[in-house]
This record gives sequence, structure tokens and C-alpha cells, in this order.
Amino acid sequence: MAKFTQKDYIAVAKANVVRAADVPLYPKFLIYARKKVGKTTFGLSGGVESTLVIDPEDGSTYKKVTNPYIWRVHEWKQMQEVYGALRTGRLSPDVLGLGKSKEPFKWVLVDGLTRINNFALTFVRKVEEERDLDRQPGFVQQRDYGKSGDLMKQMLTQFHTLKMGVIYTAQEKMKTSAYEEDDSDAEDSEYQLIPEIPDAVRGSVNSLVDVIGRLYTVRIERKDGEKVAVRRLYVGTHERYDTGVRSEFVLPDIIKKPTVPKVVQLMKAGVE
Repeated sequence: MAKFTQKDYIAVAKANVVRAADVPLYPKFLIYARKKVGKTTFGLSGGVESTLVIDPEDGSTYKKVTNPYIWRVHEWKQMQEVYGALRTGRLSPDVLGLGKSKEPFKWVLVDGLTRINNFALTFVRKVEEERDLDRQPGFVQQRDYGKSGDLMKQMLTQFHTLKMGVIYTAQEKMKTSAYEEDDSDAEDSEYQLIPEIPDAVRGSVNSLVDVIGRLYTVRIERKDGEKVAVRRLYVGTHERYDTGVRSEFVLPDIIKKPTVPKVVQLMKAGVE
């Protein structure tokens, strides 16, 4: 008769319980904005040599001066290839043969979560069309959204395990909710500005990231009288914006001239 061995749960606990200060911080951001506001510029502010851009929209190709490292993706299956390369922890400009730095990338900028979600939906639609020969080609069915959402959640969970910072960007959309009366005016409508991704996917990414920020610009007047556009990042709690930040410090609602290092420093210490 086999001898029963009781598991030493105290030893298991000692091997797994750590202090928060000893856990490495790999920040995860979700930044959304209207088009041409500067999401890519913000994402690259952590350092061009230490950031790999995952570009589904070819939006980074025009940055010839900063000359970032770009992985162009045009279909869903490429995202698994991206994750596979990043999880090795060895991907660097030198390994790619495109730069001198041998330091692995510290940040990955997933520059277009809105478009990547569309890739997932297209992938699911095509798979279902191959399975069902009676299905009308090219039309998305309601159940496709659920399956593509599951793919997106799986991708987000995988990227969350990477030992590096992750910055997701998304387009901005207005979500309205008018009163039920037929004669309600537009002024009576409630609205929110949120990332343009399905609610289920948005809920998943919101639960994983440390910062949800809305990027926008304001025009200010310089000393010479000229007005210029400057960026702002809203991270405070707001009834109209889908924003927030995970930190033990009280951060300002609005971060002026935001950069990745500035936001990380605020998260760590509460001051710039």
C-alpha cells in the first residue's frame, strides 16, 4: 500500500508569497484619442531604441526622423507570431539586425487595438464561412463578435504576461444614451468618450492595464502671441471619459505634456 505523503503547504507558501516592493513593475497602458492627436508619438516617448511598434495601420511608417522599429501586421495570425517573439525576452535591435543596441526592447507599442479587433473578427468570419458552406460570404453574424472577443481576450492575457511594458492605443468614439422620450433633444443625451473597441474587449483590457488615458490637445498662446497645440493626457476619474490609473499615490487628473517616463514616474512616486 502506497504511503500517503502530506504536502507541506507552508513551504509552498514560502516559495510563492512575496512583498509588493520586490515585484518588478511592467506597466500596461491603454491610450485612446481622435485621429492625428499623437498616440504613436506618446507611445514612442519611452525611447525609440527600447520600443517595438506593432503597427496594423501603417501609421508609423511616416516617422522617418525618429525612425522607430516597426512590425507591420495585416492579419490576425501575425499577432501570435509577435507574442511568440516577444515572450523569448531576447528581441532587440541587434538581434533584428536593424540597430546596435543589444538590450531587449523594454516596451511594445500595440498601435491600433481598434484595427486588431477587426482582424480578429475577419479571421472568425472566414473560419465560420469555411465550416458552413450555406453561409452567405462576407457577412458578419452576431455570434462572430463573441468568438472574436474571446480571441482578443486571449491575446490581451498573453501580452499581460510579458516581462516588458505594453502600450495599447485605440481610436476614440462617442457613446450616446438618449432619454426614452421621442421628443428628447440632443442636449438631453448623455454621452461618453471611450475607446473604439467592443464593450466586452474594453472591459477585459481595462481590467488588465494600469493606466487608461484619453489623449487630447489644447491650443495655448506663446509669449510671441502664436497659438500652438499641446498634448494633455486625462487619467482622472470622470463621468464622461473612460479613464483611470492604478497607483497608491494621488495623481493629477490631467498630465501636461505627457510622456511614458513621466506617467511611470507619477505612478511610482506621485511626483514628476
